[in-house]
Amino acid sequence: MLGFARPFSGRIALSALGVGTLVLTAACSGGSDAAEGGDQLVVGFALSQSGNMAPFDVEPGNAALLRIKEINADGGIDGKPIKVISKDVRSDPDTVGTAATELISEGIDLLVTPCDFDLSAPGASVAQASEIPSVSICAGDPKMADTTTLGDYVFSANAGSDVEGASGAAWAYEKGWHSAYVLQDESIEYTKSAGRYFTAKFEELGGTVVGDDAFPGGDNVNISSQASRLKGLAQQPDFVYVASWNPGGATAIRQLREAGVTIPVVGPAALDGQVLLDVVGDKASDIYYTGFACYVYCSGADSADLDAFVKDYQAEYDAEPASSYALLGYNMVSAIADAAGRAKSFSGSDLKAALEGDGTVKTPIGDVSYFSKTCHKIIDMPMTVVQVSAGAMTFAGQQRVDSIPNVDDGNSCAS
Repeated sequence: MLGFARPFSGRIALSALGVGTLVLTAACSGGSDAAEGGDQLVVGFALSQSGNMAPFDVEPGNAALLRIKEINADGGIDGKPIKVISKDVRSDPDTVGTAATELISEGIDLLVTPCDFDLSAPGASVAQASEIPSVSICAGDPKMADTTTLGDYVFSANAGSDVEGASGAAWAYEKGWHSAYVLQDESIEYTKSAGRYFTAKFEELGGTVVGDDAFPGGDNVNISSQASRLKGLAQQPDFVYVASWNPGGATAIRQLREAGVTIPVVGPAALDGQVLLDVVGDKASDIYYTGFACYVYCSGADSADLDAFVKDYQAEYDAEPASSYALLGYNMVSAIADAAGRAKSFSGSDLKAALEGDGTVKTPIGDVSYFSKTCHKIIDMPMTVVQVSAGAMTFAGQQRVDSIPNVDDGNSCAS
């Protein structure tokens, strides 16, 4: 049992769960069940088991299945089980669209898409056309949640790169760092928006961005010229914000240190995890990022609820989670189940309306508020600031932002 209150005690049962992998073998008749009153909630998982997105999909997906198993063991959504069908999309956008089409043809009530806007978009668009809600398991780019870019049936179970960038800016400014340099990874929409919102929030607070540079990102990162330009500034800024994701982001940070750039580094949640320590080495220090939790590879949070989550995850999968992204999948299921429990039926329109109902659920990181009619992502969740010093990660605090700056990109979650 987990060490926190269960929001659905006595209400959700899992039909066929392969706990060792996200690839499940359950057959599905969810469409007819839904049409005849919703005897079960059928959820299709279109996530990556391989490729560059697998590190961001596998653990959140496994944690989501763990939460489904727990909820089902407690009796279901008003006695109705959650049933899962899963397809491996291999980090390929075309495969995501194909998988979504296949899952919808099998009668799913809701689609779960990968942890990235670029990768989720084809699947979310297919679900939108069928008026079936889709929830990205942890896509950060705010376009996943603005209700207009992909549509009003599209959601994300993440706070978003707008929140991550703004939280990093607020934390650094409150720490007394008032000048920054931005090193921007251009590989995906998530990193672009993290840097954009960091800059907007930092300047809104009164900070100064003294310069910026960019690099392509991807698998073969080389920022030697960017590091040289930063090191060559006449006056070094208080810190550099590295808007990137692992493993490329960790490689960029290592190369900054190897080039002699010694100022603090701040970054978004996609720098989180054991891989950062593995890549930057045991001498790396003065690195900070806004993640979702501090556990396993990170010390100092002292949370019984997080410890219980890790224990249950390890018992289910014989391994501890390697990043805090796992929590987003776990918490996503709590939010979906809460909405489904309030929905008139499991039809697309009724589920969508319930998801938009500002539900707050208890999670291992505290109460988290999900979704509104205009903002289809997490609308209230603290970010955890993690410090890397001498090859060790420690809890540096939590950071909330009271508002997201408007950068004129159509983000309906911004102020």
